[in-house]
Amino acid sequence: MESTSFLADFLTNHPEVEVFDLVLSDLNGMARGKRVKRDALRNIVKKGMHIPFSVLALDASGETVEASELGLEIGEPDRICYPDLKTLVVCPWQNQPTAQVLFSMYDDQKHPVMIEPRNQVRQAVALFTERGMTPVVAVELEFYLVDKMRDESGGIQPPISPKTGKREDSTQCHSMTNLDDFSGFLLDVDTYCQQQGVPADTAVSEYAPGQFEINLRHGSDPLLACDHAMMLKRIIHQVAEEHGMQATFMAKPYDDRAGSGLHIHASLVDEQGNNLFAEGEAEDNKLLLHSVAGLLGTMQESTALLCPNINSYRRLQPNLYVPMFVNWGIDNRTVAVRIPAGGPASRRIEHRVAGADANPYIAMTTVLYAMMEGIDRKLMPPKPQEGNTFEVDNPCLPMRLTDALTMLRGSKVFNQYFGEDFVKVYAACKEHELQKFEQTVTPKEYEFYLTTL
Repeated sequence: MESTSFLADFLTNHPEVEVFDLVLSDLNGMARGKRVKRDALRNIVKKGMHIPFSVLALDASGETVEASELGLEIGEPDRICYPDLKTLVVCPWQNQPTAQVLFSMYDDQKHPVMIEPRNQVRQAVALFTERGMTPVVAVELEFYLVDKMRDESGGIQPPISPKTGKREDSTQCHSMTNLDDFSGFLLDVDTYCQQQGVPADTAVSEYAPGQFEINLRHGSDPLLACDHAMMLKRIIHQVAEEHGMQATFMAKPYDDRAGSGLHIHASLVDEQGNNLFAEGEAEDNKLLLHSVAGLLGTMQESTALLCPNINSYRRLQPNLYVPMFVNWGIDNRTVAVRIPAGGPASRRIEHRVAGADANPYIAMTTVLYAMMEGIDRKLMPPKPQEGNTFEVDNPCLPMRLTDALTMLRGSKVFNQYFGEDFVKVYAACKEHELQKFEQTVTPKEYEFYLTTL
């Protein structure tokens, strides 16, 4: 009755809305789904909507990966999806009055399909709820704005400043001038976020021309935090188009410039809302240390989930504030797991490995499962590291997607938490992309070998 009442109120308050976008996140974090007319939504809320199961087995180009065994082998069956009306919002950018709602996938017995990323977040949160804890999380997203016009060699280039008419080509980290130059874009992003209830907070000019970071405010609903991250990405893409630019969340769009990350902040509160990481010093808080140890102990086998694409591994380079090693520290941006500066009440973990190309739901779930592994097993980390940890001999993350996928497939921890079916399908999809990439002759090969051998 509550969902029916919520929908009725929305329809009454928005008589102008003609169609609804029903959106599902696939394994790549891409928005899939259907657009339906207004009069169809009530029935979908009640009975659900059928969509091919194989939508969860698509590679980045949209091709069904048959090795996943979700496609032709089982007859391309449907699964039923139900909208989550908490995510029902108007899409202010559409010419035809449109609303958007996210949904999740279930089987014929209405059990959650655990290959679907939103359902994994729910399961991870439930593990903490059973232990009287709630994760409080926030997501930070970095991205680039690029010109629609390519450079002379066909490559991407920073956009021309709407204010100066010049193309920025220098590094100006945290530049207020860059924020001023693109204030129109950022203002429209903020306006759309307010209209959709996305809690966007700080905007930062990042380490390279055209690179920005937008932070989402922390909250005690990790699923909603991931929903907001997905909605924010859609908003950023749309506003960039409206301003004659393109936005990219590629982990490493330029050879010689900083990559883009997706940072996850997480703390744990008790049933009274007290931060369980706040007690004592960070180095002495057992729950914090267990959580950090879980993240470190699973970091190599989780890399394929956090750095999911071939391009992800271009980002893992030294001296660009990108984690490459299994380590942690306090107020240190050269580590993979950072305890940010601040008082005990705001003490939290910042997980810095994921690229901006990671699926927010999968990245969030990976962090929560790893923390739970450390808590349940009462693992303890080594001492926090100080200074430039790129100069310290630490275990290295896998530097190639093929190696990362091998470690994921062999992970007892993630096969247990995510489930063997999820790991099998995810790895099959990524291995399919890898195979297609490795069968493609690149311009660099012509440059190196065409006339020299």
